[in-house]
Amino acid sequence: MEERRLEVTREQAERDARLRAKQVRLHHEIRQEELKARRAKPGDAEEVDGQTPSDPSGAGNLALQTKRFGEMMRHVLPKMPQESAELPQFFETVEKLYAIYEVPAEVQAKILSSLLRPNPS
Repeated sequence: MEERRLEVTREQAERDARLRAKQVRLHHEIRQEELKARRAKPGDAEEVDGQTPSDPSGAGNLALQTKRFGEMMRHVLPKMPQESAELPQFFETVEKLYAIYEVPAEVQAKILSSLLRPNPS
């Protein structure tokens, strides 16, 4: 009986250790993606779409900015919650992330609208 209890305790400890290791790996991956997103600047992409002779960097192109910031923020913005009680926290989080990543006001609503669309179930 005592051996069985020790075995169950050992198995639980091993499961907990595996879970903690997985959480650490996921947290590390999230931090890596956040760092990549912070380092990325709108003009850093290798793509050339959106460039015009008068604005070769594409910085004045709203569509290009929306695309670049949308791709960057897709990795850090939370999904819209199902519960209406969680919506205020969701919007506060989105606003804080916009400030951290210095997302231009012109593209914030466009990025947010993609989060608000209902997902097909």
